[in-house]
Amino acid sequence: MTVPGTQHLNNQATTSSWWQRLSWTSSAKPNTQTRRTAPASKEPKALTVALQLQRGAFRLQLNDSLPLQGVTALFGRSGCGKTTLLRAIAGLDRHPNATVAFGEHNWQQGRHFVLVHQRRIGMVFQESSLLPHLSVQQNLLYGFNRLGKDCERRLVPEQVIALLELEPLLHQQPEQLSGGQRQRIALGRALLRQPQLLLLDEPLASLDQQSRNDILPYLQRIASQSGIPMILVSHQLDDVVKLADQLVLMQDGCIHSQGPLQQQLLQPELAASGALSLLHAKSLGSKDHLLQLRIGQQQLQLPAPKHSQPSYRLRIQARDVALSSKPITDSSVSNQLQVRITGFHPAPHPAETLVQLQLEGQPLQALLTQQSVQRLGLQIGQLVYAQVKAVALD
Repeated sequence: MTVPGTQHLNNQATTSSWWQRLSWTSSAKPNTQTRRTAPASKEPKALTVALQLQRGAFRLQLNDSLPLQGVTALFGRSGCGKTTLLRAIAGLDRHPNATVAFGEHNWQQGRHFVLVHQRRIGMVFQESSLLPHLSVQQNLLYGFNRLGKDCERRLVPEQVIALLELEPLLHQQPEQLSGGQRQRIALGRALLRQPQLLLLDEPLASLDQQSRNDILPYLQRIASQSGIPMILVSHQLDDVVKLADQLVLMQDGCIHSQGPLQQQLLQPELAASGALSLLHAKSLGSKDHLLQLRIGQQQLQLPAPKHSQPSYRLRIQARDVALSSKPITDSSVSNQLQVRITGFHPAPHPAETLVQLQLEGQPLQALLTQQSVQRLGLQIGQLVYAQVKAVALD
């Protein structure tokens, strides 16, 4: 059976011609730093939400405005209200006296309520929810073929198929796919709805670790290339750090804090999830299979990845940073960086302390025992040397 609008995909004779016309290129492994071809808005659109909800002992109370640009993560413990907020934004749940507005679009206020299918949003949940009686190709085009005549089609099927590397799967049925493949189809279907906002509710939660690792680069690729603002709900800090630009920390039904991810990672409330830092570094090339990176006026080196990029995001666990009052010359740790101490915070374990540092204007954290802090005589404002034992690249 042919779904209207899919003839150009079914015609194998024209495959090479439409593939050559793609404005996004596909590679063996997604390159998350590929040049953005779908321009993002110069000014971030604000999402305004005012909502009060009481369910038993749980109370959700919000009156906030979130500037959306890139990926905004809603993060917090299970039951803090993340998914409830996302469903209100989507229009899946209608709450009395709520206000929801996205940019110039007023989705809910008083009796005014825009239905979910009229909100120009794409949604991906824990489960892919593909239609089992349709092929992958037909699932992808299900929403695309139902768009109104006035809807601008910024993304066409060929682009999304290339972006998510779906061509080998087009004629398969959902039951033939792995969990990660089904989520890629769900992402493609959401993108082809031409959304102005993409909502992701724990999209990796139902996947095993290998599938999570497989799909993360595709999410990074969507974020870097599509220009569509995204809201990601997650309680896994590792996923958030790999994907997000902004972080909204939720606690007990309220937004505790919001801001750029790099700064939000300093929140003491995140220490229980594993204190870490996010640094931005520029590449100086490779030498002897080691990637040379520059942060401000200082350099560090790491095993070179297979695919080079002009810049990188570095993820550093606080427990992988040691401090010394002087440079150490007889150590196997090759990366030593001069930093300044800016503060101390309690760690989850009473014997430990989180030391806040500044590295060339960027925040860095080190997890030390209180005994080490006292032995070294560490003080706010002091210049010390950070030995970085392990780094993850994005």
